[in-house]
Amino acid sequence: MLTRRHLLAGAAAGSAALLLPGTATAAQPDTTTEQGWLDWIAAHRGDVSVLIDDGAGRRAARNPDVRRVLASSVKVVHLSAYAESRLDPAEQIRVGDWDAHHPFVADGRAHFQALNWLGIPCDEFGIAKDPEQRVPLARLAEAMIFFSDNAATDYLRTRLGDPALRRAAARGGWFRPDTRSLGGEVLMLMMPEYAPPPGSPVAVRRAMGDAVARRFVRDPGFRAEAFKRWPGMPGTSDAQWPWIKGHGQGSASELFSLHRSIAKGLYAPAREILAKPLADRVPPGASEVLFKGGSLPRSLTLGLSVRWPGGRSGTAAVLLTGVSDQDMQNALPLIDLVLAALSDPARFTALERALH
Repeated sequence: MLTRRHLLAGAAAGSAALLLPGTATAAQPDTTTEQGWLDWIAAHRGDVSVLIDDGAGRRAARNPDVRRVLASSVKVVHLSAYAESRLDPAEQIRVGDWDAHHPFVADGRAHFQALNWLGIPCDEFGIAKDPEQRVPLARLAEAMIFFSDNAATDYLRTRLGDPALRRAAARGGWFRPDTRSLGGEVLMLMMPEYAPPPGSPVAVRRAMGDAVARRFVRDPGFRAEAFKRWPGMPGTSDAQWPWIKGHGQGSASELFSLHRSIAKGLYAPAREILAKPLADRVPPGASEVLFKGGSLPRSLTLGLSVRWPGGRSGTAAVLLTGVSDQDMQNALPLIDLVLAALSDPARFTALERALH
């Protein structure tokens, strides 16, 4: 079955990394360590976009305005819009309406894990056995971050609308983020006859993905056809890369701006949710870590902030391209490297040297 790479077990930071098991190959440097990631960054500076500010006078950047695939890091936009909306977090959501945004596969069982977390019986594809069950809307926002559930992301986008997402992001310094349907992207990979030709304008791909996602939600017959088609999806990073390159993109500067704004006090409900995935990795003396990352084949991304008592906050946005299948599995040491750089001047200097 198709699987996904997670940036952190339990935090489910990945997006829809779709590789088949057993496709990873050995790669150097040794990214099982923080030093290995420093070596990787130094050897791949053209594939790295970073903006980091430790909140204590140190700031470094590498290709901060180059647009790269964002993967699930974009979900901080949806979370921010939810946090400032008038939607009632206690509103009872029909699970079948949530399920309708889940095209069965390509999320590494994120939706399956989210339903199990909530104690909702479901089949092996993550479809609830009783679609009439209800869950509070707040649980969908949490599932979007804790498990990186694409179905929750698309559900919230549908409820909030793209204008609300753009307004929320703009308040945090990120203008016109690409908030296309994540389910639509998967469906176009499964069923390429519904996708535009390679190289089509971004707006065309977004519109076609949104259209096929809406059809999936509304048409049970189309959902049944999609279910038959998923085994034929491309299953390697080489086969998927032409599709991945056209996925939603953004810059490290944009991602940094929104995370920085949240760390500084914008969207308090969003901050509370982002603080939970890495609650066990808060650096000594700090009060919390705010985190959301993402992954797709060859692409590894993260946005995070460390907050300290007294008002200091440090923020980093990291977008990597050209990451091997094997290195994708070693995201935790990369996260630890960034946390260390924000907390320790010597580690910040080490990262700055790798960048330059």
